[in-house]
Amino acid sequence: MIVRSNSKKNIDRFLVKVNRYSGYILIPLTVGLLVSGYRMVGYFNFFSRGLADLLHRIFIHTAFVLTFSIHTFLSLRHVLMRRNIKGVLVDILLIIAGVGFAGYFIFLGITIYMRFGAARPGF
Repeated sequence: MIVRSNSKKNIDRFLVKVNRYSGYILIPLTVGLLVSGYRMVGYFNFFSRGLADLLHRIFIHTAFVLTFSIHTFLSLRHVLMRRNIKGVLVDILLIIAGVGFAGYFIFLGITIYMRFGAARPGF
């Protein structure tokens, strides 16, 4: 039996709570992405199309990708720990993968917005 220190248990409990709360935060972000996306194509009229475009492509997208990355890679860490694949190297690799995933998709979203969305007249 492996005896774990209290600090390691506290960190694991904290990460489980962060994972749970990030899952809760993903729910309204997903609804926001759906509503702003439907407004971009013209289904809802309770806010402007330009605001929907800005919210969808920059603000909600960035928050969604960050929260999704945190939730996904913490869940992956938890699954790997249950299968006795754990250690500092695994944690470092998951951090690098999470930051790379989030950075790539945030950069992609901002680049697409700047190239195609920011200069469109009439929105």
